Amino acid sequence: MHEKWYKVRKDTVEIRPGKIVDDYFMAISSDVAIVVAVTDDNMVPLVRQYKHGAGEILIELPAGYIDEEEEPLEAAKRELREETGYTATDWEKLTSVIRHPSKIRGDTIHIYLAKNAQKTAEQELDETEDIEVTLKPFAEAVRMAKIGELKGVDTVLGLLFAEEKLNKRRIRENLNF
Repeated sequence: MHEKWYKVRKDTVEIRPGKIVDDYFMAISSDVAIVVAVTDDNMVPLVRQYKHGAGEILIELPAGYIDEEEEPLEAAKRELREETGYTATDWEKLTSVIRHPSKIRGDTIHIYLAKNAQKTAEQELDETEDIEVTLKPFAEAVRMAKIGELKGVDTVLGLLFAEEKLNKRRIRENLNF
């Protein structure tokens, strides 16, 4: 099955010598870029939108698929600008993780921290998007992730990785490293 938003293929897989699975179904996806943007006053732009797979409106970090031939950082910058109207001057890759290593090919999540974020434009939404931007203090967004108010695994991971990175940086700065 090959649809615009979802592709599935059937593979034959030898999972160990002599053990073959001839109907291993694999979803084919694109990698994703996700952004933890932080403004100079420690606010984080989050996006609020309906997610049909979850069947509800979720609050998440700005994110989106990486286009073919596009670098993950460029996709992160594009998604932040398109979904929120924000841009940033200081970018740092936090990590890359594979969301579903067993059943989805091409589903790596590239998580970026964007500091000095500022609102510089209006949103540039696709026809399938209806996104409301909401600003939260960084500490509040992290708290929401930790207590389950933010449900998307990408968002929770992004905020926790950003919290760890920023806390380590504050400790080093306070110790004059």
